[in-house]
Amino acid sequence: MTNYCAHCGNAFEPRPQVRNQTFCPSPDCQRARKTQWQRAKRKSDPIYRDSLRDAHTKWAQDNPDYWRNRSRLKRKLKRPQHISGQDQQTVSSPIKMDVCNLPSGLYRITRHPSTPAENGLSWIAEITPVVLTCPRKMDVSTEDFIDISVVRK
Repeated sequence: MTNYCAHCGNAFEPRPQVRNQTFCPSPDCQRARKTQWQRAKRKSDPIYRDSLRDAHTKWAQDNPDYWRNRSRLKRKLKRPQHISGQDQQTVSSPIKMDVCNLPSGLYRITRHPSTPAENGLSWIAEITPVVLTCPRKMDVSTEDFIDISVVRK
């Protein structure tokens, strides 16, 4: 028997354990199902509605500076950040760390030869895999670690 999702409209096979299943198992549709349930529960159950309000009030009393600090942080992130040094440059946004497509593993990061040694503000780095799958990190030698004294110069 095939059902059609009440949120996205796609066909899906209902689970035998869930009688009258109307939402498919995709995360977006399950989020919509939960939101719909919560909205209906707030309308129909005064005890549930009051407990949500009480929990929100208690949280707001326990975290009085949350909204002020949150808006200050958002303004700070939107503002360009200036880096001091020989080459004044403006960074338009924070670095995104989740963009890298490298698989997990052990890598050696070295300064690319074209980077001027006297400029300590930024490096052009070369990333080379030491071992892509290294469960015990047996292939690491002392030469694979970054020399902190060179970095701080």
